[in-house]
Amino acid sequence: MGLFLDEYLGKKILVTGHTGFKGTWLSRILVLAGARVYGLSLQAEKNSLFSEIDNLGLEENSIIDLRDFNDLYSYFVKHKFDGIFHLAAQPLVIESYRKPVETFQTNVMGTAHLLQAVLKNNSSNWVVISTTDKVYKNNGKSKGYSENDLLGGEDPYSASKSATEMVINAWSNLALLTSPMIKFVSARSGNVIGGGDTAQNRLVPDLIRNFHAQTKTLIRNPKAIRPWQHVLDPLNGYLTIGRKLMSREMVSDTYNFGPGKNSKITVEAIADYACKQWHGSVGYEIDNSKVIYPEAEILWLSSKLAKKELNWSNKLDATDAINWTINWEQESKIHSPLIAMDNQIYKFYGQQI
Repeated sequence: MGLFLDEYLGKKILVTGHTGFKGTWLSRILVLAGARVYGLSLQAEKNSLFSEIDNLGLEENSIIDLRDFNDLYSYFVKHKFDGIFHLAAQPLVIESYRKPVETFQTNVMGTAHLLQAVLKNNSSNWVVISTTDKVYKNNGKSKGYSENDLLGGEDPYSASKSATEMVINAWSNLALLTSPMIKFVSARSGNVIGGGDTAQNRLVPDLIRNFHAQTKTLIRNPKAIRPWQHVLDPLNGYLTIGRKLMSREMVSDTYNFGPGKNSKITVEAIADYACKQWHGSVGYEIDNSKVIYPEAEILWLSSKLAKKELNWSNKLDATDAINWTINWEQESKIHSPLIAMDNQIYKFYGQQI
């Protein structure tokens, strides 16, 4: 263990939202790097990647609702961590239209509860908080939003994540007053793709489900451009922030982790490419019905700051991300989801198994 990311070897690290798609991948990377990984989340959904794995390698799996401050506070009275990755959230735009209040309760107040509990109990040296590309006030900027651009949010999800950024800023100022050694950093990433994502109303998981069912995938907003990237790329960005923080190096308060120019392609192009890569696909069709939930036509991030200060860049472009996702899906059926994950993690970090 500990063949890569050796700064994490033996460190006690908490991942919130560890039962989610990104949280499962991040937890496993940290386990393979030799960290002592703790998880805090809601109960995993039955069809989730986390539920498909018998033993992720966690030290402890705690089921706590971030909206319950008392339970969360009690947890941080008991535990001290070298670092925390906060991924727990309601992550879906369409779900936020259906449950707007719950989305704000989880994303905004859940984050406030977490940072307050950490600050009051001095429970961690740092927290990296995962937000989204959708925090920016969207004016159709094609060159990509930078960290100092205006925040906004037209839908409940985007608005909740913008408000979460305000929470991070406010609690960072509180930390400066009471515990200046504690650092809170927000990490904004794009539309992630990867093996084991089972979310509804997300393009690639919908495609995978329909590939297996041998039915056409109905796609909406075909001309929209999103910052497509494989899940391992932004997670590597989060981990790079953590490595800097553990080395007591200076980092900025916020970083974007977006894909390169080769990934600047439309929903329809992604769907078309994926269908061509899956043997036996029956294709897709465009949903021409009236749009119930409006979505932005273009979302794009500038990652210049992450490249400059963290020496971070994407290793995989959008077509690589599709190929890796399809390969994971096939390998997970031959072997297991865990073996498929481990193989891709080691490959990403250039390690021999």
